[in-house]
Amino acid sequence: MRLLLCEDEEDILYALAKGLKKLNYYTDTATDGEEALHLYYENTYDLIVLDVNMPKLDGFEVLKLIREDNPNQRVLILSARSSLDDKVKGLNLGANDYLTKPFHFAELEARIRAILRTPYMQNSDVIRLTSFDIALYIQKKQVFKSNEMIPLTPKEYSIFEYLCCHKNTFVSSSELLEHNVDMNANDTSQVIKVHIASIRKKLGSDVIKTHRGMGYSVTD
Repeated sequence: MRLLLCEDEEDILYALAKGLKKLNYYTDTATDGEEALHLYYENTYDLIVLDVNMPKLDGFEVLKLIREDNPNQRVLILSARSSLDDKVKGLNLGANDYLTKPFHFAELEARIRAILRTPYMQNSDVIRLTSFDIALYIQKKQVFKSNEMIPLTPKEYSIFEYLCCHKNTFVSSSELLEHNVDMNANDTSQVIKVHIASIRKKLGSDVIKTHRGMGYSVTD
């Protein structure tokens, strides 16, 4: 999973990045609102951890611009502003959660995991690949082919779900490693190849296409 950490206090930012790296999260960091937006527009993040009191653009303004661009981007506000009005404002602007400082790292980790359990595509629980008669049910984490449930391992499901949520686009091995919570720091692109080969055996050899130098894709 890839996270963007936005925090103007560098000691807190460093501690967060170090702690999350130990939990196998890939992290990018920003110390002001403009840098946060630049990184957001240049990359894809599973979650953005956003401070409110940042220079150049505050967190509320950054959140507003992110929501205008992508209503489904996961955002957790992390702020010293603890008033009810600030919490309501952040949640009304579209934050998935609001955690006030000071906080325990274990609570932050738990909230991150809770947010990441929500599906990429919040407007639908099912993704269909009609050409292959495949249906993926996000909440139940189940895959059906021709109305028969196909058992996938947790890593296989995680890879296939990510590809389905980004169907009709190219997804690289490094992106699959970065954005899947079931992967760990020791996994490599070769591990991805092995799992994709197994998925093809279960769902069909042409379900996942390989594009040399670009990655993998699934289509409708």
